Amino acid sequence: MEYYQRLSTKWKDFGTFYAVFKNLQKILQLFFNASWKTNFWLQWKRNFMDHLPCPIDGTRPHVPFYASRQIYQPDDFFKLPRAYGYDDFPRLLEDGLYQPMIGDSPNEFLQSWLFFALLSQVLGVEIDTADFLIATDVTLHTKRLTLMLEQWAKREGHRAEKGLLMEQKNRHVRASMALGDARRFVSKHCSYRRLDRDPCPSPSNDTEVLELGNPAHAALSKVMTLSLAILGETLQQAWPDTLSLMGSGTAFWRDPGTEDTNWGQSKYCRDKMKENGYCPLEIRRIESILPSVSIVYYASFMETFKRRSDTSKCTIWHCNCKKEAQEALHMNNCQGNCPTYQIGEDKLIKIIEEGKTPLVTWTYRGELECKGYDLKKEGLKFGALSHSWEDSIVDCGRDARNKNNRHMHQCQIESLRETFNRLLDDRESRTTLDNFPFWVDTLCFPRQYTVKGKALNQLKDIYHKAAAVLVWDRNLLQRPKTAEQDTIEMNMRIRTSDWSWRLWTFQEAILAPKHSLHVAFRGNDTVNIDELQRARDKSRQDPYNIYHHIWKAGHPFSPPIWKLRNEKEFRVQRAWEGVQFRLVSQPEDETIVLASALGLDVTKIQSVGKINENPEVVAAKRMVKFLDLLDATPGLGIPSGIIFLPPPKLRIKGIDETKGYGWAPATWLTKQSKTYPLFRPLKQTASIMKRGLLVEFPGLILHCPNTPIQENKFWVSVHQCMHKWFKVVADVQGKEWNRFWESNISQYSELSIIMSTQFPRERWEVGMLAKTKGKLSQGEVRWVEPLCRVWFCLETNSSIVTGLLKSIRESGDKMLCGERLEDTQKWCIDGGED
Repeated sequence: MEYYQRLSTKWKDFGTFYAVFKNLQKILQLFFNASWKTNFWLQWKRNFMDHLPCPIDGTRPHVPFYASRQIYQPDDFFKLPRAYGYDDFPRLLEDGLYQPMIGDSPNEFLQSWLFFALLSQVLGVEIDTADFLIATDVTLHTKRLTLMLEQWAKREGHRAEKGLLMEQKNRHVRASMALGDARRFVSKHCSYRRLDRDPCPSPSNDTEVLELGNPAHAALSKVMTLSLAILGETLQQAWPDTLSLMGSGTAFWRDPGTEDTNWGQSKYCRDKMKENGYCPLEIRRIESILPSVSIVYYASFMETFKRRSDTSKCTIWHCNCKKEAQEALHMNNCQGNCPTYQIGEDKLIKIIEEGKTPLVTWTYRGELECKGYDLKKEGLKFGALSHSWEDSIVDCGRDARNKNNRHMHQCQIESLRETFNRLLDDRESRTTLDNFPFWVDTLCFPRQYTVKGKALNQLKDIYHKAAAVLVWDRNLLQRPKTAEQDTIEMNMRIRTSDWSWRLWTFQEAILAPKHSLHVAFRGNDTVNIDELQRARDKSRQDPYNIYHHIWKAGHPFSPPIWKLRNEKEFRVQRAWEGVQFRLVSQPEDETIVLASALGLDVTKIQSVGKINENPEVVAAKRMVKFLDLLDATPGLGIPSGIIFLPPPKLRIKGIDETKGYGWAPATWLTKQSKTYPLFRPLKQTASIMKRGLLVEFPGLILHCPNTPIQENKFWVSVHQCMHKWFKVVADVQGKEWNRFWESNISQYSELSIIMSTQFPRERWEVGMLAKTKGKLSQGEVRWVEPLCRVWFCLETNSSIVTGLLKSIRESGDKMLCGERLEDTQKWCIDGGED
């Protein structure tokens, strides 16, 4: 190691001198360039991640220069670890820095290997570190990275015109291997634990590093490891574009546009969010909904006008923040002393009972008018407001029941009138009689319980037929609309706003027609969703756009909401995905929103439960009704994969209505990012039976040894030659496994694993461990009692398979085998009827 340290010092000194010389040379060249005045400061004012925009409300961090060499060649990625004493490459990927390293040696090695050597391997050219070095403070910059990627694409395009030679194919294979190895190392050894990772029984609330006892990993610079992840993502995103230029139809990994975050979760970004006062649940949500480390980095400095005051009691599952009381938000430079207005309850009831929808208009005479309209018949042009009650934007006071008094300030009503008039008027001139009506729940929604169901059913038509749906968020209303070139920044504030957290706004987002959704900013300025989409597409197409490498941050909606707005297939599955990180104050409202979003009759759900009944009990009864409606509605149905969703389950002792529904989740708001089981199988829905839920899935009948399985992680042989094994992890805490086995499984129990896919590979898949209760339909249906979720994958580690075979040879009573069942196998998942 002393030799490598001396070598490192030697190269660093030479590298610094060489970089100063080259930078001086470039600066002198600029003076002879016709556009030097434009480019001089762009060349001089450099910092790390210059190829990305500056983080919102933050500054770019400085990444120290650690690399030990001046020049890196393409094959150095696979050769360099040996120079640092890592002769066993697979072990390096699996165990991390297993050799003792002192001082900055870990940072030096990883930056040399996973930054410069990786870049050289993927681009297929020699990399000079002077092109990335800021000599004045010995830090990194990436100003030239975009140009390098463009040159890479051109080189490959020119080569492809002459034919895809074997040499070129081999280079792509090695580049693919390098990216895959780098991604695996960074995500496993340079990241915090993923708070949303789903083969993780009962995720903990800590943010510990994966290798707690490894001093080499503890010495790693957080900002340096962030730079590794961002470079890897940038190269991965550019790779498919380059292949398309070559005319190659084969890629060695999937398009990153369909991938989740696979370069880990940055320690630097998560710690920065904690410093900025983010709630742990908020951190988990941001890491889950944003598709890359680069985008999380872009958002991790973001501030709000009033961050939650105390997050000490929050967990990654629940927000228990102490929120400061907030007064109504006055608008249009109002001094806070304007009068408030309301619509009488009797008038609202009369309009709704007549089958019409109440809309209000603010006249130029200063009067609030309310009229009923038949939205299904009349071609009316009107607006609708979408906001969160928890934001307290329109909270004008309390009534005798300590509920919102349903008043609204005059300045807010006038602001709505001005905004909707501007958004809806397509003429050059207008008169004082042209005010457009609009709908606001504060003014137009009744309180009487018997009328609420009808009013709730009207929401589908209100938000679907409104010519303009306006979003109000407290934080956004206090911010100016950004310049056009920073539209993606504006979109990030919208995606992470309090408005996007709430469940009630979910239906409003998916029901609003194309081109009609607008978000309000200070001074009655608005941005249309179309503007956000144009900014996203522009940044994606222009490689020199500052937002190009994070163009996905320009998506106005999460993927499931986007698909619900534009596609008709798999609406139930998309709805489950779309509500995962949404919050609702009243649990019994959950199914009302879901039913409305999916086009079901809300009155059938709203009528379930009594006025003074326990809200949790009402929520359970309404979930049963909601599932019954899904099962009976053509085009919807219950996804078969619902059986793999996490607890708590719907079967509740003492509530008769939930008997037979133990297969169903008690709530859809489970804050899961891994929802793919709902899409398996795609074309089949489940059916409710008297004894449970009928589904079709492949599976394994387990032939267990005579002695209990000792741990919740075990291996199952699925081939008689013992060459294919599945690794299985039960969703039961390790210390509780023995008790679980003793209480649920007897010597005579027949165990099965219901599998979400018949042919698992290296990725973890979800399944269900179940105990046989009998057979139905003359043996065609296996009736089983669910025990717990399991995660399974194909075991690809040959040394583990060798060890398993050795164990079986030494002791045959430890053998655990699985008899495979086809994907057409029918199962009745017991719902707890007895």
